[in-house]
Amino acid sequence: MKTKSIFFLAAITMILSVVFSCNSGGKSNDGDKTNDTVPNEVKITYPKDTTLDQIAALLGGDQAEVFKNVFTDDMSFWNDYKISIDTPWNRITEERLSLMDKWSADEMNPKINDTLLLFYPFSGPDFLNAYHLFPNANEYILIAMEKLGTIPDLYNLDEENLKGYLDAVNFALRDIYKRSYFITGNMDQDLRKHKVDGVLPLLYVFLHRTGHEIYDFGYYRLENDGISFTKIEEPTNSLEVTECIKFKVRKDGDDKLKDVTYFYANISDDGFVQNPVFLQYLHKLRTNNTFIKSASYLSHYETFSNIRNSVLGTANAVLEDDTGIPYRYFLDDFDHYLYGVYEKPIADFKSTYLFQKDLDEEYQNSDVKPLDFSLGYHWRSGNQNWMLYVRKAEQAVAETLAAEAQK
Repeated sequence: MKTKSIFFLAAITMILSVVFSCNSGGKSNDGDKTNDTVPNEVKITYPKDTTLDQIAALLGGDQAEVFKNVFTDDMSFWNDYKISIDTPWNRITEERLSLMDKWSADEMNPKINDTLLLFYPFSGPDFLNAYHLFPNANEYILIAMEKLGTIPDLYNLDEENLKGYLDAVNFALRDIYKRSYFITGNMDQDLRKHKVDGVLPLLYVFLHRTGHEIYDFGYYRLENDGISFTKIEEPTNSLEVTECIKFKVRKDGDDKLKDVTYFYANISDDGFVQNPVFLQYLHKLRTNNTFIKSASYLSHYETFSNIRNSVLGTANAVLEDDTGIPYRYFLDDFDHYLYGVYEKPIADFKSTYLFQKDLDEEYQNSDVKPLDFSLGYHWRSGNQNWMLYVRKAEQAVAETLAAEAQK
């Protein structure tokens, strides 16, 4: 049984007090963090579908009480699953995520408006790193070519099938645990040909493990006007239309709801030829911060010029490693801050075109700050490079706000 059957009852009883839409159109160039609002900024009473948190907690290895009817008396397989997910999670929290939290708060956020929409192209289902670097974003938009996926009826699976599904979910997270990014070839196997049929269960895990309550969930289709969305029962998995998963979530202790949206889309230039409406939507994105990492250097190629130009046209700040947009595109309109160590691309990407001589020279001749965490392709050596590009007008606003905060 697909996800829609799990949530059927809640969908009937849920009467929304606000308009629920995937639309993020309408730019705002206001640099004042206190004025960066989204439609559900006002505190509201919002109906909550508790089954969503139950599913997220189960997949995230934290709670299984609701599903006890599935288990044998000793619950041994659940205990094994919990250990198998807790152990790597505790390790990456200590070695990576906690360090990212501190770096973001101390180094990046004072330079940017950290409450803006966070736009993350080439993301896979990686809400985890997006959240830890941009915890104050008022909305998250992720885009990749991994299908949206479904969730089986977890309440009615027998123990053998539930165990198999949970193990498959955890196995699909192995590259995040080890390397901090998803490997496309592994996702081809993990999310397309086995029990996990898309990104949906991994998004559940990340939302739960980052302390978010889930209030609503749905599949949506972008209409031909490039602005409005229609809720659909289940995805078609066609790249000729734009479909997304949208969660409405709230961080523990927060009084606002946020949208987390994942688009299944081909954002190459050829992909936009096939689906021009999505490019129209991206050009209308409101002002954002953009995050690009472990992106196979796609933005270096002319075959990805449209997504590159879209980012450069809408972003107030861009945080990326060298797999993102080349350094030369930022020289005129952005200030830059360099971190870590710049090295040649790893052996998987051998093209000499991908090594940026101008960026290498800038690293050699500029004030470069060290990084104490590893996040990207050079995970073996730990010699990661990170660049923060801040639009020059936005930098002046951020400095003013920082000065006022210290008074």
